[in-house]
Amino acid sequence: MNKILSQNEVDALLRGVQSGDVDTEKKREVTPPGVMPYDLTNQERMVRGRMPGLEIANERFAKIFRNSLSTLIMRFVDIHIQSMEIIKFGEFMKTIPFPSSINIFKLEPLKGYALLVIEAPLLFAFVEFFFGGSSVRNVKSEGRSFTPIEQRVNKRIVETALNELSEAWSGIVAISPEHVGSEANPQFVTIVTPSEIVIKIEIHIKVEDFTGKLFICIPYSMIECVKERLYSVVQTDKQDDVDQRWLAGLKEKIRDSYVEIVAELGRAKLTFGDLMNLDIGSVINLGKCISDELIIKVEDIPKFNGVPGYSRGNQAIKITKTL
Repeated sequence: MNKILSQNEVDALLRGVQSGDVDTEKKREVTPPGVMPYDLTNQERMVRGRMPGLEIANERFAKIFRNSLSTLIMRFVDIHIQSMEIIKFGEFMKTIPFPSSINIFKLEPLKGYALLVIEAPLLFAFVEFFFGGSSVRNVKSEGRSFTPIEQRVNKRIVETALNELSEAWSGIVAISPEHVGSEANPQFVTIVTPSEIVIKIEIHIKVEDFTGKLFICIPYSMIECVKERLYSVVQTDKQDDVDQRWLAGLKEKIRDSYVEIVAELGRAKLTFGDLMNLDIGSVINLGKCISDELIIKVEDIPKFNGVPGYSRGNQAIKITKTL
């Protein structure tokens, strides 16, 4: 069938366009109010609002991880959560420089894998502090892998962080983090598709004058089964009452503190006149028998009773009673 327009039909069409009788614009579809189009081929997820429950867990993690790191490197460490945002996995990996310590871990019983990323300058700083360095050196990291020593220090830091993450998440769900492996090149790490939504947690760690970055990347599909708890503010937070790790650290510091211990042989009161008459060979009666127990004072506070004697050729005192 011939569908070519005749000259009369073409002229009529042109007249209709010029007069406006023929609409040349494509008719737009009107979407009813309250209806949102959804593309089934797109794997992006609709994520609503803030996650107060996860924010509480992050702050708890920063607190207990700070205590553990301070004990580990024997320096004061300040840790705070810089930001928490929801982005695509592909966009997150583009922000990770090469090399970086990219550690893959699981959160049993949650399904899937997550990332804990330590930037190279922060890892180099940990190595310096581990081996007694007084300052952080500028180490060029471009185009090289981490040395065996750097890898061992990294493993120690990651294990500590995952242990604290388990405790920080106790108010959300009981998890058992497990380190799966490490990689330095972001191009070789794929835990989800680039378009998948992930939760990016940026953590700043300050040691003396140095500040480094650590990231935690959790796919949204991994925590979707517990999302209601993440959006909830109510959590069981035992750490708010007593920080057990801080308490354990304080006890350890007290155990390493030095105190003065004095065994008091006796006391005597003399008048000033008798004191002036003392000479070589004078005897002062202390009012104690040789078999009597002595008072042992710790920082001038009576704590024990004991009897004097010898131990390995030295004068000593044997504790017989706790006051």
